[in-house]
Amino acid sequence: MGERFENNIAGRLDRLPLCSVQWKLWLLHEICWILGSVGLGTATFVLASIGNEFTFTSTSKGLVASSTYLGMFFGASLSGYLGDKFGRKKMLVISIFIWSLASLGLAWSPNITFFWIFRFFLGLGMGAQFPMTQSMLSELFPANSRGRAICLMEGGFPLACILAGLISWVALMYVDWRYVFLIQALGGLCVFMVIYKIPESARWHESVGQLDKAKAIVETMEAQVIKVTGKPLPAIPEPIVDERDYSGKSKLAQLFEPDQIKKTLTLWTLWFCVLFGFYGLNTWISALLVNAGFSVVKSSGFVLLMYLPAIPGYLCATYFVEIFGRKKMIFSYLILAAVFCYFYGQSQTLTELFVFGCCMQFFMFGMWSLIYTYASEVFPTRIRSTGCGTTSSAGRMGSLIAPTLFGLLLPYIGNSGLFNLGAAIFIIGGTVTLIFGVETKGKRLEEIRNL
Repeated sequence: MGERFENNIAGRLDRLPLCSVQWKLWLLHEICWILGSVGLGTATFVLASIGNEFTFTSTSKGLVASSTYLGMFFGASLSGYLGDKFGRKKMLVISIFIWSLASLGLAWSPNITFFWIFRFFLGLGMGAQFPMTQSMLSELFPANSRGRAICLMEGGFPLACILAGLISWVALMYVDWRYVFLIQALGGLCVFMVIYKIPESARWHESVGQLDKAKAIVETMEAQVIKVTGKPLPAIPEPIVDERDYSGKSKLAQLFEPDQIKKTLTLWTLWFCVLFGFYGLNTWISALLVNAGFSVVKSSGFVLLMYLPAIPGYLCATYFVEIFGRKKMIFSYLILAAVFCYFYGQSQTLTELFVFGCCMQFFMFGMWSLIYTYASEVFPTRIRSTGCGTTSSAGRMGSLIAPTLFGLLLPYIGNSGLFNLGAAIFIIGGTVTLIFGVETKGKRLEEIRNL
């Protein structure tokens, strides 16, 4: 087995043939990802109903959405640092507990003040969960399949939105919006899968000097792979770099070291632009249809139909990301999303709304797969969770600002103006990534730090 390099945890993981061993862990993460993402999708479908009960303006509707994104901002920031310090798995378990309990609180909320508070904690839990899953999967899969694995995982987001749409659409026909959040809370039972079935990241154990624990996890995986494939494993490669942290610097400070600062700032800009445009537009898309004369139930069904192209959108991104690379795919998806955002904002008929809406969602959802893949690769293991968390936080700042800003601007620039603004932001994000980003396709995580 190449005993000379047995302490090379990253090399031992990367040389494992891809088989059902990795994909079973991927599936467990994917289930948790989908159930955790449902809370974001339900906001689009129940916002109009909540507004009818609590009687508030377009600006206060935007604040309801923004309270979630404020929670996600803090959740991503804190979990990123804590995930690097105390472990990815611990933070994943805590985050699921938080959003599940917050969902129960939302179902109980007697007034808008409590609703805002529980929406904040819902966002806190979801914001904490996503960087952990992102880091753990990137540290599990080998270089030649890492991009597709993470792209496919992020494909759970449109599935979650479709699931949220189905739950909301059916529930709103028979009961009020509170039952939507009650059903959402039951998804938190997935925490038991994390506790009993998902191991801690071996790369993280290695990065904090817990080599015995890292080797035990890898040895278990190696035995499982040999059993599944029936073949001996390739030799362990020579280590590329020692991932343990000897710098003495804080995790945040290491994001701005000379070899890392350009990557950090590029990812922060990209995420801000993507989430600003995505949440600014999707938070309002159902409410805008209601304003155009559709009923709450019909507008929810209409948005649900427009979400369906998200599935081929992320599947195409998953297939092509290992062919054309991350930068070209991110740029292409953002530019095309901008084009169809513009045409959707100009639509005058139901046919135009449906066609351009489907095309818009194809690219807007597909680009989520791409940015999660890219962000999980450009940070070294010792600061990967911090990097993913702060990158996500930069995006959450965009998602925090956009819904309220769009609510304020709507009376002045109209529907078309909102979609034009979203298109412009997408173009900025794609251009910055193409010019300043590094290409990570086909490279081992330990190689990327030197780009």
